[in-house]
Amino acid sequence: MKVKFLFLIALLLPISLLSYEISFNKKFSKSVAPDVLVASVNISIENESEGFIASHIEKFTKYIDRNKTVQKSHGNVTISPKYKYFKNTQKFIGYHGNLRYTIKGESAKNINSFIDDLIALESKYDKDNVKLRISKLSWTVSNKLYESNQDTLRIDAFKWIEVYANSLKNEISKECEVKNININQSSPQVFRARTAQSLTEKRISNIAPISTNVEIKIEPNFVLECK
Repeated sequence: MKVKFLFLIALLLPISLLSYEISFNKKFSKSVAPDVLVASVNISIENESEGFIASHIEKFTKYIDRNKTVQKSHGNVTISPKYKYFKNTQKFIGYHGNLRYTIKGESAKNINSFIDDLIALESKYDKDNVKLRISKLSWTVSNKLYESNQDTLRIDAFKWIEVYANSLKNEISKECEVKNININQSSPQVFRARTAQSLTEKRISNIAPISTNVEIKIEPNFVLECK
C-alpha cells in the first residue's frame, strides 16, 4: 500500500490558552488489477427488405441472449429507412438496422470466445450488408472489488491516525485526540483500450487488451485536538 501526503496544513485555532486544533489531509492508496472486461457490440445490417433486416437481427439477438458466459446489458434495436439524395431529389434505397449491446465478464477467455462466435456468425453474410464492430474495449474494477479495497483503506486510515496522534505526545509534548475524520472516496478507474475496429476480415482469438493496474484511493481529512 502506498501512503503519500498530499499536503499538511496546521490550523492553530485557539480553544483556550493551552489547547488548539490541527487539521490536515493524507492520501491512502492501493494498486489493484481490474477484474472486469467491458466492450460495446454493434451489428449493422443493410438491405432493401425491412423483413430481411428484422429476421437477421433476431438471429444475432438469439445468439447473444442464449450465451451465458458473458453479461449483457443496454440491448437496443433500431431499423430505419435509408435514402439517397441526387439533385435535391430523395430516393428510397432500403433499410438500415442496428443491434447494440454492452457486454462484460471477468474472463477474457469468455469475452474472446463470445466475439469469435459473433464473427463466425457474421461471416455467413455478405460483408457489404452485415458488419460487426467492437468498441470501447476496456478493463474496469467491479463494484465488489472496489468497495472491498475502500473498506481496507478506511481501516488503514483509522489505525494510522491513532498511532500518529499518540506519536505527537513526544513531538509537541501535548495529548492529542482525534476529533473528526472526513473521508471522500474516489471513483473506480478504467483502463481504455484501442478504438473501434471492424472485425469483418479475420477471426480474432485474443481481442482483450492487457490489464493494467489502477489506483484506488481515499483522502481523509483529520482534525486533532491537542491539549
